[in-house]
Amino acid sequence: MTELDPHTLHVAASLVRGRLATIKLDPRMDGLQRLGAHRALTQLAIDLEVSADHVGPKRCRRKA
Repeated sequence: MTELDPHTLHVAASLVRGRLATIKLDPRMDGLQRLGAHRALTQLAIDLEVSADHVGPKRCRRKA
């Protein structure tokens, strides 16, 4: 398996953080479930960002 590039890891962390923003609105979960999911997803986002920083620097966007 090839290694993931930092950009992919940052995108994954961004997607997780986006889900965090909507988790408090999920009517299928009670308060404890939301709290547990929030903590787990927060830790996942942090882990992804740390992994991305460890693999390499952020990719700079080129202006066209």
